[in-house]
Amino acid sequence: MTRIRFALSLAAALAFASAGIARAQKRDSVLTGLSALASDFVFTSLAFSPASATQAGLHDWTDPYTGRRAHLDSLLDSFSPQAISKQRAYILRVQSKLAALDRAQLDAQTQADYDVVANAAAFALFGLTKERFHQYKPQMYAEDLGNTLFANISLEYADRNTRAADLTARVARVPAFLGVARDNLRATNDIYTKVAIEETDGVSTLIKDMGADFTRGTPSEARYTKAAPPAIAALAEYQRFIRDTLTKRGKVDWRSGVGLFNAKWKYSLAVSLTPDEELGIAEDSMRKTRAAMLVLARPLHDRWYPAHKHTGDSTAMLNAIVSETLAHIGGEHANRDSILEQAKLDVSVLTKVVRDQRTVSLDSFPNLQVIPTPEFMRGVYGVAGAVFAPPLNPKLATFFWVTPIPAVWTSERAESKLREYNAYKMLDLTMHEGIPGHVVQGAYSNLLTPEWRRLLRSIYSNTPYVEGWAVYAEHVMMYDAHVDGGDPVKMKLTDLKGMLRIYTNVIIDIRLHTRNMPGDSAVAFMMRDAFQERPEAEAKLQRAQLDYVQLNAYFAGVEEWTRLRQNVEKRDGKSFNMCRYHDTVLLYGALPVPIIRRLYMAGVAPTATMPASRCGASTTAPTGR
Repeated sequence: MTRIRFALSLAAALAFASAGIARAQKRDSVLTGLSALASDFVFTSLAFSPASATQAGLHDWTDPYTGRRAHLDSLLDSFSPQAISKQRAYILRVQSKLAALDRAQLDAQTQADYDVVANAAAFALFGLTKERFHQYKPQMYAEDLGNTLFANISLEYADRNTRAADLTARVARVPAFLGVARDNLRATNDIYTKVAIEETDGVSTLIKDMGADFTRGTPSEARYTKAAPPAIAALAEYQRFIRDTLTKRGKVDWRSGVGLFNAKWKYSLAVSLTPDEELGIAEDSMRKTRAAMLVLARPLHDRWYPAHKHTGDSTAMLNAIVSETLAHIGGEHANRDSILEQAKLDVSVLTKVVRDQRTVSLDSFPNLQVIPTPEFMRGVYGVAGAVFAPPLNPKLATFFWVTPIPAVWTSERAESKLREYNAYKMLDLTMHEGIPGHVVQGAYSNLLTPEWRRLLRSIYSNTPYVEGWAVYAEHVMMYDAHVDGGDPVKMKLTDLKGMLRIYTNVIIDIRLHTRNMPGDSAVAFMMRDAFQERPEAEAKLQRAQLDYVQLNAYFAGVEEWTRLRQNVEKRDGKSFNMCRYHDTVLLYGALPVPIIRRLYMAGVAPTATMPASRCGASTTAPTGR
């Protein structure tokens, strides 16, 4: 009997062990399948867009399905019907393979990667089949060209002779590229037409001036000199086509409507709030912020304008007092020709703050370059912007673009913009775009492991994570560090005005695209309730008209970041370590913040290679694990 029981027990143990091995093998199989699919998705989707490939650092690629090799740095994107059909078929194939993988078998970190691939594939399919920007946004082609050509010049992925040859090959392809654009475009509107013509001028200037200078003295100079005139002529023809032909083909409303807006919100933002919830919070926050600004502004106003006794309803009084106070603060600004130098100085000051106060462990950013915004991108980057080093070449430069005041602007127009971007606001902006905002977040994203995960989370980064972190950095993180530009009240007023801009982004974006807010009402609203100068308000209206949902990323992101920080501080109490918290959430990479919350609160450690911590404790796991 004992022998029988022993035999049965042994059989059960063997069966249990065999089942465990089978489960482990299945988990390994699913993990291997997901990592392979994620890698294939990253590289194949980049190969569909040579412009994105060069910027990401992918230069040569062999199609695993056909065996064809391509030198991507010499190619332009293709928007032909055949290319779009091929992309669509590929995305559907990715979705089918993803559905065949059992997500429940994956660990928490890899489940996050699964979710990134699933959302990115669905978003790409939405763009191709629902948005169809290639059919009615003529400016899309100018921006794509400008970005592609500038990448050869600006990114030091190879020696100058090689990059000059790549640039020359791309310039030679411009006429055919614009021929496809003319065939694709079916309709447009006045704002798209205006911006497309302006940005096409910028691309022509890039080819005539910057490209010619870059290729001069290289073996490609003669070929570039031959290729440039047909490209410039094709751009001029494209402008004529937009003005004389496309405008007659049909009109398309720049307003997205509720359906497209809500769909893009889901894919683009991936946050926990709905558009209606976001709008309600933004409008309530705007009222509270304006009231706080009045409290801060009144003592300054009474000192600076003792003869100004404002009467009338409370709204008019608040606007008058705060506006006059902000106008006085606006007088403290750089010279119109020294904005770039001021930005460089601010970067240096903020780097020292990060180092001295140990807000994060990383405190050196040698690859950062502060340069003027390229001309063809100034319609999008009206003031400044951060452009990360390529994910596949993370040791290359990260750019902080600063847009100069155009020489053709009158003194009055220049003064208006300089008052808007005064010394305090430029410091705020540098916190956002540079240190400790985008530049710091980008540096941490390069530390992720394994490599396929780093690339996936970098190339398909979540915009509210990225923009929300930058807003959190300037309005929360640096407030904790007491960065005040020499005057805490002026800085706080400027900071609150910046938050008003974040709230108005939400309000005008949602109301313009889903509730038919008139454009002139949006400008008046920004000037009256957010104290913006007219050029700034008009530029923001144009940005809202050119795209939708993106303007919400700032507030959606900072709401998620702020709530997470508050929840962690409440949970951890006195043991909360700000530096360790920042290190950890940044080392997850640019995932949607709700996923960051899920990982952090569950005590899931980042998978990253981190230099020595400066936080006084381990940064490999969240506080309180």
